Amino acid sequence: MPTRSNRESKAARIHNPDGLQPEKVRNLSSVLNALLADVFALYIKTKNFHRHMNGPHFRGYHLLLDEQSQQIFAMTDDLAERVRKIGGTTIHSIGEIARL
Repeated sequence: MPTRSNRESKAARIHNPDGLQPEKVRNLSSVLNALLADVFALYIKTKNFHRHMNGPHFRGYHLLLDEQSQQIFAMTDDLAERVRKIGGTTIHSIGEIARL
């Protein structure tokens, strides 16, 4: 029959599949959320350049920036899912993005 500590350990592994200690989850989540905030900011800046492009190379740059912004935005989901997978919480608002 499993002991109490074995059951608690198993429950912790289910809640935190990577087996990280709570302090490490907080630290890693903090770093990943800061990176996630930077990626969101880069996405917004890239879209801003995309929308305000002009000049003789408009079409090429416009398409390049559009593709680049899509790739940057796709990164946000991977980062947020990693934070959740290790048992952390992700960014909740634009204000939190600005603070980070």
